[in-house]
Amino acid sequence: MATIEYSLSSKKDKTTGKQEILVRFFHGRFNQRGKTNLYGHSDDWDQNRQRFVIPKVRMMTEEKRKEIQELQDLNSELDAISRYLLDAFVAAGSGKVPLPNKWVADKLLERTVESLDIPAVGASEEDEPTEEKNDLQKEFFDTFEHFVSIQKISLSRIRHYNVIIRALKRFAIYSAQEVSFATLSSDLLRKFSKFLENEYKFVVEDKNGKPCIKDPLYKKAYKSVPECRFPKQRGQNSIIGTMSRLHTFVRWSIKRGYMNRDPYDDYVIGTAIYGTPFYLTKEERNQLYQAKFPDNPGLDIQRDIFVFQCFIGCRVGDLMKMTKANVINGAIEYVPRKTKEGRPYTVRVPLSPTALEILDRYKDQPDGRLLPFICEQDYNRDIKKMIKLAGIDRVVTTLNTITREEEKHPIWEVASSHMARRVLVGNLYKEVKDPNLIAKISGHVENSRAFSRYRDIDEEMAKEVILKLE
Repeated sequence: MATIEYSLSSKKDKTTGKQEILVRFFHGRFNQRGKTNLYGHSDDWDQNRQRFVIPKVRMMTEEKRKEIQELQDLNSELDAISRYLLDAFVAAGSGKVPLPNKWVADKLLERTVESLDIPAVGASEEDEPTEEKNDLQKEFFDTFEHFVSIQKISLSRIRHYNVIIRALKRFAIYSAQEVSFATLSSDLLRKFSKFLENEYKFVVEDKNGKPCIKDPLYKKAYKSVPECRFPKQRGQNSIIGTMSRLHTFVRWSIKRGYMNRDPYDDYVIGTAIYGTPFYLTKEERNQLYQAKFPDNPGLDIQRDIFVFQCFIGCRVGDLMKMTKANVINGAIEYVPRKTKEGRPYTVRVPLSPTALEILDRYKDQPDGRLLPFICEQDYNRDIKKMIKLAGIDRVVTTLNTITREEEKHPIWEVASSHMARRVLVGNLYKEVKDPNLIAKISGHVENSRAFSRYRDIDEEMAKEVILKLE
């Protein structure tokens, strides 16, 4: 019997304060989740009932009437999603046939596209997508897709390139401009960059608070080239990364004779700006390790996993794939997933007494697993919760990726699994001050721009250097 469960994302929209509703689909060993593109307030959500609670009021104001209607509509949408997924599951063989890894996400995307309620693109000659009508444009995108397919890069980097291709296709349809090797100019690059900056504005909320697309041209573009979720606001660092990757493809195309000039000669990509990395000090890490959570069953397990990650400094994707076979002669050995498709190398991290203590505590895990992992999203949620409950609330400065302005937050509020990596690097840098040795332990590649930011993370180091002037 298939089971469907809903929950609220831990991330809040900074403007509305709402959280996205997530769905998880279970059937035997089949376990996938997806995003519904529906948003609500946590104060109205009842996790046990899997529904938004409709308040009972005596005096029904217009504002309260709208609020109740919105909650009722959200509950109705959840029922509709459940029916849609169950019907699709039955049509796909009721679990008797293996389903793709992103089956739930794909079905939710199909439902979103269907709900746009516009004529199917391609139903007539006039409605065909621009890229199919233009041979030069088709050649450009076919070549771009070929370029991605032959690169020895990580799966995440492949996804990044595919996002760029889809965004370029939507831009071409929306702007009615040909995107080809002949037309790719600095002016077109500027227009595409502006499109990336403003694409999220095409998605608005209807009177019931449901995301929708009003602009008919963008509706057509999104119907032709959808994403697994509606576009969110992109920060400048994200846009700079997109334009830099596109430039990589342009340089590759020039070398192979597809283009005879570089449109980037008259286009300035810009420079990504990052804040100074923040991390738990050794004392804070130890404080967390010693903390108890009697009212939060299971949080102590996630605490142990996080502290272990702080001692080996790997990425969460690598941590979750580790088994007992990765423990070799008192050290963890693994090949970082990020490098497997490029220039793979083995990272070896000697295990500290605390790390060995944690591994011994969970030595009887089934299937040779190293630790009792949960899904990455729940892990990040629990990291914030455990650090807060441990009383670690030091204020840190972060950089808003959208506004590029500094913001102040208690460290638990901005903590995530990736902070464990910074805990290792930051605290080692205080003790050793040898970037080559630390990079060997952390798995950063040589001359990594990310690693270089750790060289200016400790005020005590700065004081130590200044004192040498005396």
